[in-house]
Amino acid sequence: MAFVDMYSELRGCVPKLSLTYARTLVNRAWREVREKNLWSFQIFEQAWISPPPITVGLATFRQGFNTIQFNATAIAAINASVIANPYAPVTIQQFRGGNVAGLTEIYNIIAYNPITGAATLDRIFADPSGVNVAYSIFQAYYTPQYKDFRGWISVRNMQMFLDLDLTKTKGWVDARDPQRSWYQFPTAVIPWGRDTRGQGTPTPSATLGYPMFELWGIAVTPFTYDCYGIRNGMPLMNPTDTLPEPIGEDLVLARARWYAYEWAEANKDMTPRAMGPDFKFLMGKANDDYTKLLTMYRKQDKEFIDNWFSRLEPDISSHAYGYYNTIAGYAGPYTQL
Repeated sequence: MAFVDMYSELRGCVPKLSLTYARTLVNRAWREVREKNLWSFQIFEQAWISPPPITVGLATFRQGFNTIQFNATAIAAINASVIANPYAPVTIQQFRGGNVAGLTEIYNIIAYNPITGAATLDRIFADPSGVNVAYSIFQAYYTPQYKDFRGWISVRNMQMFLDLDLTKTKGWVDARDPQRSWYQFPTAVIPWGRDTRGQGTPTPSATLGYPMFELWGIAVTPFTYDCYGIRNGMPLMNPTDTLPEPIGEDLVLARARWYAYEWAEANKDMTPRAMGPDFKFLMGKANDDYTKLLTMYRKQDKEFIDNWFSRLEPDISSHAYGYYNTIAGYAGPYTQL
């Protein structure tokens, strides 16, 4: 059933309920259903790819300014990297003055001119100025593919047979590696905040407002990460929008009717001659229908959810020892955890 059919049906259940408010109540009920349970349609899979760091050439930067100027050698290296790694444009990567092990702050690049080699940072360069000095461009921050992201199930380095730790916090990393000087391969996914890169500028981030995560430590070689996550789900917007499987429109409409009857009870005529439906009774009936339907749909979807969590449990083996896979011919990593 399309969104337009749902709010039209709801409007017919309650006298004087406006069409606009009917749409609001359907979406209010839909949100409650989404948040009431973990549904299979809320689980998604995506991939992150850590690009190879760029360190060829030299850069010039000045303390207190948010612009960087790369020399011709660096421009050629950056442009070649963008062509070779189209999944990682310069404007989603980070900049650090000095060599790869440099301890300057990490800055986001929000604009880059491939002809002139001029780049813009997300804030002023707070470290000491440098003229034609070493630099590094790499990607330390990543976003999920959905703005309504709720949480990770797992993030895996498929090449190294490594499950990344999802339990660490920024404070935990700051206490152990405040300068972000660990360069090897990431072992933890750290919540960073919301993506504000380029906000209020002509070149805002394509994922502005999305949750953003830091991979610690910084990868020095390309890796692919297989990510399984949970999203909240989006409201119905267009008249032709429909509910995802396994949710039936009867479940959402049952909850929407409860909201509609509540509105009707609060706005009914108070004169003695105004005889009409008992909206309090109808609220109780709608709530009973909602409870029964919610239980039924949760049972139908439970097998899919159990399958994900029984098969995607994180590895509980010790991180203190390496191992060797005889089939793949690959040694497992030690870790800084």
